[in-house]
Amino acid sequence: MARPTPDPLDAVRDAFSDLGTSRKAAFVLEATFETLSQALAETGRRAAETIDDLDIDAWFRAPEAADVGAPPPPPPVTTPPPASKKKPTAKNPSTKQSAGKTAGPRRTPPADEA
Repeated sequence: MARPTPDPLDAVRDAFSDLGTSRKAAFVLEATFETLSQALAETGRRAAETIDDLDIDAWFRAPEAADVGAPPPPPPVTTPPPASKKKPTAKNPSTKQSAGKTAGPRRTPPADEA
């Protein structure tokens, strides 16, 4: 039966656990900055490849003859439908509320306030 291959990170974990607190903090910071610099470098490479693939000159060339012309005509003007000849109905004045008042029963002041 084949022996399993040891995980190379096990040795790193063991060595890290043997470090003092300040050395661990320095190691973590160094590893973080190294990782960030690698990510930025990869992002820069990908951005450069994308820019290289763009045809920027096409942005500044004159449009094709088929693209040049008058703007499209405006939509046709439609006439509004004739107004309805219904008689307006009067509202019941007893249910009409004046502006600024809320609905609900009137409050009767207590006898000592009157």
